[in-house]
Amino acid sequence: PIILAMYIAAAEKQGADRSQLMGTVQNDLLKEYVARNTYIFAPEPSMRLTTDICSYCAQHMPKWNSISISGYHMREAGATAIQEAAFTLANGIAYVQAMIDRGMAVDSFAPRFSFFFAAYTNLIEEVAKFRAIRRAWAKIMKERFGAQDPRSMMLRFHVQTDGFTLTEQQPLN
Repeated sequence: PIILAMYIAAAEKQGADRSQLMGTVQNDLLKEYVARNTYIFAPEPSMRLTTDICSYCAQHMPKWNSISISGYHMREAGATAIQEAAFTLANGIAYVQAMIDRGMAVDSFAPRFSFFFAAYTNLIEEVAKFRAIRRAWAKIMKERFGAQDPRSMMLRFHVQTDGFTLTEQQPLN
């Protein structure tokens, strides 16, 4: 939130309208508990901070991606492809529910949610993972949360190659 605030202040100092700013803030604090152990606050205030940013961006920065829900870090911490998908979907559900609990309509914020996944070297497994997550997210958003806007049901994501498979491995002996 501090860097986002500084970005907004710098943009406005240069005459930019915050409603026209585009970008992404990771803002995924749940993955810190699951995979990285680098959290600062307890879960409840962390969720409040995350939903504060998502709510602010939905209301004032409609082109900004207010969260990038990360499966990548879980995969790097040892999760399988299936676990990466499951943990990421669970975190996404938690964020959507928290926003709804704040009184936000799902279609007012969900179109700007994005995701971040790892891409390992098994191409078939990775393609299947991405297709399955995409279908599951669309179904969750429509059936569980009542999303009407097709953009709320889209799984917008990017991937990075993982560090593990790019590291030279010990030969099998």
